[in-house]
Amino acid sequence: MLVQVLFICLFSNILLTESTENAFADVLRPKALSLDAYNVKLQEFWTSDRFKGAKTLDITLPSFQSKTISGDSNITTGPPSSVPGSSPSNNGTTNKAISTNGLQVKTTGRVFWQVGTSYYSCSASVVASKSNDLIATAGHCVYDTSAKIWYNNNNWIFVPRYSNGQAPYGIWPGRRFTVGQAWIKSTDYNSDVAFVALSIVNQRHIQGYVGSQGIAFNQAHGAHTYSFGYPVNLDNGLYLESCAGITSASKYTANGYMGQALSCNMGHGCSGGPWLQNVVDSTGIGYVTSVNSFMISNYPNVINGPYFDSNIASLYNSATSM
Repeated sequence: MLVQVLFICLFSNILLTESTENAFADVLRPKALSLDAYNVKLQEFWTSDRFKGAKTLDITLPSFQSKTISGDSNITTGPPSSVPGSSPSNNGTTNKAISTNGLQVKTTGRVFWQVGTSYYSCSASVVASKSNDLIATAGHCVYDTSAKIWYNNNNWIFVPRYSNGQAPYGIWPGRRFTVGQAWIKSTDYNSDVAFVALSIVNQRHIQGYVGSQGIAFNQAHGAHTYSFGYPVNLDNGLYLESCAGITSASKYTANGYMGQALSCNMGHGCSGGPWLQNVVDSTGIGYVTSVNSFMISNYPNVINGPYFDSNIASLYNSATSM
């Protein structure tokens, strides 16, 4: 269940802008700290023990009896479009450390934040953007629709290639969140998607440092898809896990949900992790076409993800230059 908690804001530089379709919130830092000092503070705060003690923030819907939907495999909301991913561009040791498992190992990671005295986590991935700073995750990993709060003053960070309590490519603070109004106002699972702009760390943009996945919208249904994340039912969420299969229509059809489903044994902790299609085996670069969103209690080992349609394309377009 989503966390419900009230906060008293003691920080400066808050910005919350709402448009017809999308909403934004700046991640806050203490007024007295520069960005560099804040980055150092977070490096010191997020210890291995805190990483390992983080709780997952996942959604499991109650039992649901699905209805038959005809022609779902042909549903799109606009012309297909895509933005390609990229290999790292910075010269340095990271360029020499591309895993034989592919670039998805470096571009996927865990996000962490604090609520009160507890720590929480989801999964996320770096996606190509004009700013070179963008990651994709689930909407419920940045905004709690029950308590009506952003997680923007809670030490929110991204750890690419997180592994067993370690951050081999550093800790990257969140800078700005964006989600769709449909998620904020009505918990619409079609809109359980968030894009987060990260801060520059040591004069580096994350996309140049670890590379990025591409992103695509209005793609064909029933496609071969990989899902990645850090589920706690497999090695306690300490290592990146994956599954693969052919997407199908989600069994959840309430409230106009048009998402897809993927057979997968990953459990809680994988929320926000990317669904990749058209992955090039030699590089590990593909296209993010959804994120892990929720499970249904009477359909075990199936992950549901929102279909990246024209609404998600609009959300991405509003975030790519942040």
